[in-house]
Amino acid sequence: MVFHRREHTKTAAVFLIMMSAFLFGMQGESPEDIERRKLVDQQAALSERIASLNHEQEYLLLQKAFYASDSKYLLIDLPSRTGMLKYRNRVLRTFTFTTTAGMHPVPRNTVLKVTAKADGKEQKRVLLFGDTLLIQSKRSSIVSGNEKRAPRILVGSKDFAALYYAVEQGTMLYTGK
Repeated sequence: MVFHRREHTKTAAVFLIMMSAFLFGMQGESPEDIERRKLVDQQAALSERIASLNHEQEYLLLQKAFYASDSKYLLIDLPSRTGMLKYRNRVLRTFTFTTTAGMHPVPRNTVLKVTAKADGKEQKRVLLFGDTLLIQSKRSSIVSGNEKRAPRILVGSKDFAALYYAVEQGTMLYTGK
């Protein structure tokens, strides 16, 4: 009986040691680790908020500069595929568009200037923003030369006609978001 009791005690001791190692791992994170993780999460959220506020500030400063320039300008919202022709703080025209951004994406958060207005027949008119962007009517024929590589924004024919006659060389465009 004594031998059996010692064996029982050894088995219980080994079992207790094994379970304590297992249960020790299930204890969870220490309070310092939990607070450290919360701080990291808060820092990430604050960094994201700071970035969005900086972006909004840049946009407002840009609008202020456009307002002060006393000329018409274009604002394009790429995610919603909408645009506005504005003069000072007034919206002159709103329009929707599509892009050919598959191979050549439209640059975001940049200010571009109209470098040329290609005139000719109605279906060959385009607004060029250097090698960076091209705005044309959805009915336009295919553009040749170096302009093929530039991403294109395709606007309805009535909206494009209004934009084409409203803007001049040097008119600014802001591609947001």
